[in-house]
Amino acid sequence: MQTSKTGLSKTVIYVRIALHVVWKYRRHLSIRFLYRAARLLWAFYDNKIIVRNHTYKLHLYLPAYPTPAFFKAVEGKLLYRPPKPISMVWGITKACSYKCPHCYQRLDKGTDLPADKLKETVHAISKAGVSFLNIEGGDAFLMFDKLCTLLDATTSDMEVWINTTGAHVTREKLAILKEKNVYGFMVSLHSADAKVHDDFVGIPGAFKQAKDTLALCSKMGFGTAINTVLQYKDIQNHTLEQIMDIANRLHCGFVQLIHPKRAGKWLSNTALYEQDKDLIAYVKHAYYQYNKKPQLPALPAQAEEEDVKRFGCTAGGVDRFYIGASGEVQPCEFLNISFGNLTQEPFEVIFKRMRAAFPTPFVEWACEKRAPQIYAFMQQHNISQTPLPYEYTRELVAGWTDGTPTPIYKKIGIYEQN
Repeated sequence: MQTSKTGLSKTVIYVRIALHVVWKYRRHLSIRFLYRAARLLWAFYDNKIIVRNHTYKLHLYLPAYPTPAFFKAVEGKLLYRPPKPISMVWGITKACSYKCPHCYQRLDKGTDLPADKLKETVHAISKAGVSFLNIEGGDAFLMFDKLCTLLDATTSDMEVWINTTGAHVTREKLAILKEKNVYGFMVSLHSADAKVHDDFVGIPGAFKQAKDTLALCSKMGFGTAINTVLQYKDIQNHTLEQIMDIANRLHCGFVQLIHPKRAGKWLSNTALYEQDKDLIAYVKHAYYQYNKKPQLPALPAQAEEEDVKRFGCTAGGVDRFYIGASGEVQPCEFLNISFGNLTQEPFEVIFKRMRAAFPTPFVEWACEKRAPQIYAFMQQHNISQTPLPYEYTRELVAGWTDGTPTPIYKKIGIYEQN
């Protein structure tokens, strides 16, 4: 069972964490260290804390305190120069029985990486600093043996979540994943209306399957989250309120709001940005509204987390990055460019190249700022697949200029450039 903490009880936990960090890293103590640690910790304070099995989640994509993965994330940000990334999303297969129109992998090509390459890469991304691993597909449950092979290569300093539609999930498979220390599952649910959700993903019965999966995962002691792509029309339909009610009844810890992105199948969808301002304003309001209510799940929202007063865009290995099923290393799942393929070059080489192109976090969201340029480039060169291979990415990013540094990171100075 997952419970939440707000108000005074949340403050007490933050004080406990702060004291623990100070004591654990007392050899590194300085005014600068304390300032940086306090600013980073405070940036999470508006979130609701989710408690599960005596661990505390300050944010969906930050490993739970006081696990080894949590302290790996802390060390990666405060003890290394340049700082290390925290999270990675990994699509291990393109196989999927669903037909979601917003799929950012829909135009991806190439052959899925073999299991031995997955194992090799797990060690490389861990060394790079990744402490939060979010595995997805397509549908990872369609390649269950490969999924298990990958999980066998992970260590306790990496918190693992799996994205799923709910399809192909069984109690037997979940029991196996429990033994492999999977922390939680994120299940897609894009409407509170069964028919609307089923029509959106193109599969009858998908809504029931998603809810059944969430209920089963919660019953078996996993962390649970709902992923929902919130569109402008959903504001008037009160979709969020209804999904929050469903999440509460299913004992979910989180409802993650993802506003529509121009990526994959929607890369050419210029209409997405026409109502973007109103939608993002609504999402930010909902973030503050729901995260103050202790009886409801936490509400992480990308639009708020990437706001100018928080972390901004941290794609490209600043805080996060993405690896596609065929081995293309991308700055973000919503940014359809690749800095190299794992079948052709070592991860370390590709990652260094990507970090050089994304050296610091910026206020501007790369997925929104660069999508029109990526789409225009594809049209100009008659390219129909994503992500753009590195030979094209290199040409495209050569003309990109730096954005505005995110204030919080600029103030604490952990991304200072020589």
